[in-house]
Amino acid sequence: MKKVLAIDMGATSIRGILGSMEDDRIQMQEVMRFSHSIVEKDGKSFWDWDGLMREIVGVILEHPDVASIGVDTWGVDFGLLDEDGALIQPPHSYRDPRFEQGYHAVLKEIDGYDLFRQTGNQLMPINSLFQWKTLQMLEPEVTDRARSLLLTPDLVNYFLCGARRAERTIASTTQMVDLTAQRWNTELLTSLGLPADILAEPVDSKTVIGTTKNARIEALRETDIAVLSVASHDTASAVYVTKAYDDPETLFLSSGTWSLMGCFSEPPVLTEAAYQNGLTNETGYGGRNMVFKNITGLYLIEKLRHAFERETGRTYSFDDITALVDDTPETDIRIDVDDPLLGQESDHYFDDLEQHLRATGQRVPKQKTDYFKIIYLSLVKAYVQLRDDLEAVTGRKFKRIHVMGGGSRSKLFNQMIADGMGIPVLAGPSEATALGNVLAQFEAQSEEEDIAPLREMAMRSVELEVFEAKRRKE
Repeated sequence: MKKVLAIDMGATSIRGILGSMEDDRIQMQEVMRFSHSIVEKDGKSFWDWDGLMREIVGVILEHPDVASIGVDTWGVDFGLLDEDGALIQPPHSYRDPRFEQGYHAVLKEIDGYDLFRQTGNQLMPINSLFQWKTLQMLEPEVTDRARSLLLTPDLVNYFLCGARRAERTIASTTQMVDLTAQRWNTELLTSLGLPADILAEPVDSKTVIGTTKNARIEALRETDIAVLSVASHDTASAVYVTKAYDDPETLFLSSGTWSLMGCFSEPPVLTEAAYQNGLTNETGYGGRNMVFKNITGLYLIEKLRHAFERETGRTYSFDDITALVDDTPETDIRIDVDDPLLGQESDHYFDDLEQHLRATGQRVPKQKTDYFKIIYLSLVKAYVQLRDDLEAVTGRKFKRIHVMGGGSRSKLFNQMIADGMGIPVLAGPSEATALGNVLAQFEAQSEEEDIAPLREMAMRSVELEVFEAKRRKE
């Protein structure tokens, strides 16, 4: 099979990965990686869209001989196009605090549990539905001009090939899809005064939607590369290459900026218990339903690292943080990792942490470096509670957890998870999303009806590390 190019877009960094098949393995070569951040303008939070597309176009032009391109991204964010197909403004970031306004406005019109039953999604102000409602309230000059709404990977694909489509896994993150019927919930949108006719036609993953010769970007029109809708939500791509996809007794944990932890469950779990526990349902690879929860993840560690760097003027590496955690005595201090105070953009993070601890009746640690261990332990506590919630709503007993993504590289954190949960941790791959993206493109290329051997090849291509529980669980 020919090489493919995976564009794997995270909320803090973007990677370009060349995928090929060699020696009965899938080989991945990183050919692009760059960090990106939110741009603040006039009290609003945007992504640097021109900068992102410049890097993506650059790596495509460096590899014009690939058979296809697949794009995966984080969920919920979108761009709006006008009647000429031009992007009206850069896409907003889900971290824009104004989206709380749309969240509260919608929940004045519809009961929270009713909204959960209609969409399956955990109610979070970042969700596309609340973003869109907020923009309608605060930026009508933008929404009145909108003729198309495209989620981030679909928007990239549009620039790459000119086609407007809505891949199902990314659409399922929006709070705007009837997951049982697998269609846009037009009745819900109409009741909230949102024009459903600007949403794109849904397509399954592994669908070729166009070619770069029809790109909106002139520099790409000299190439002719298939643009493929992979499982465009990064979580859906990543979970496909975990044991959880095959084994109902295995949990998955996508460990990165966010912690997304859950299991597969058909049909969607829409019970009141699932709603009360903050669970979400989304479409996974192959149309399978995933039930999980979004927990603020290693973003908290990154914020803490940056706070130390601002205060001390020195750089804290991953090894430095590991050493600090190893040297920190055991502590019973825990934070609520989902407290909005700790997840917001802030130049006063130590003050925020201290305020949180005092508000929850806890002592402030003597050493600021103790916060690294406190955050890790607090994440583990959240995972233990979530495991218990998932067992209650599914009636299953989970015997192991498969951790993938950037967090899977931390031996120390993996061991803390195993010890805290009292079950083995399978760790890896760190680039699970890119592997799932590449695998989808190879499956689309395949002329064989049975594509199972391709997934088996992908699973052989990575080495998993096992961490057994050494201490009693919390």
